[in-house]
Amino acid sequence: MDKDRITVRLPKNDLHAIDLFIRSGEFSTRSEVIRRAVSEFIRNYADQVIEKADKLQKVQKLEAAVEAIEPYLKK
Repeated sequence: MDKDRITVRLPKNDLHAIDLFIRSGEFSTRSEVIRRAVSEFIRNYADQVIEKADKLQKVQKLEAAVEAIEPYLKK
């Protein structure tokens, strides 16, 4: 997989936490930590977006159903 280089500025306390993960042996590099964090964020955020889209679709179907029966309610 091709990888592009980016520059990220982080607060010192976040960087310190990343370095602790590395020193504890959980990760071998800062890049590895950042890649994992970004990957998990994308996965979680995608799930949230899909959930919101599903809710919106249900609301739209409900609105369409209400509009379809409205003429009958006015009689």
